[in-house]
Amino acid sequence: MLKRIVSLIFIFTLSVGINNDLLLASAKPTQAFSNVDLDKLKTVADFKLLTPSYLVENYKLEIKEPYPFVLSPSVSKVRLHFFDESGQTYFFGIEEHKAVGYKINRVVTSVDVRNRTSTTRTIVEDFKFNEHGEKININGIEGRFEPWANHIPGGYLRWVQNDTFIEMDSGELTKEEMIALAKSMR
Repeated sequence: MLKRIVSLIFIFTLSVGINNDLLLASAKPTQAFSNVDLDKLKTVADFKLLTPSYLVENYKLEIKEPYPFVLSPSVSKVRLHFFDESGQTYFFGIEEHKAVGYKINRVVTSVDVRNRTSTTRTIVEDFKFNEHGEKININGIEGRFEPWANHIPGGYLRWVQNDTFIEMDSGELTKEEMIALAKSMR
């Protein structure tokens, strides 16, 4: 009986994750054909928005978050996606927000198998820098790198620069290429 309950909880959790991924994938973010949208975004962000000062190849930039792309008086989080020239191959993403004073919304779902009900609640927490991974020096700043588990190139690279938390992810770029991009962030 306990195995069955655990199995049902696992399946439910997995299906919630898949549904959330599908919802995110169906969102239509803003395709930035020039740096005009990015420059506007920099003026309304409540933190210093940093971008790579060089890129290895030509790229297409997608502003994934904020979505919808409405430049309100204050934007608290930005997610940028960088694709190849065709827009088909995802090179890397960068997520940024304030390093201090930023709140994270964590969704917790509890399942009552006996009564066939579930409840979902949102918990608001202070952002905490994840110190897991290999220490990396980024222009004198301590960052952390975590490779992908299946030995493909890239992984996650995190650091705080100018009071901005930055997390870069890639499955195309090598660790060295990611570090070089991080060092170019201005």
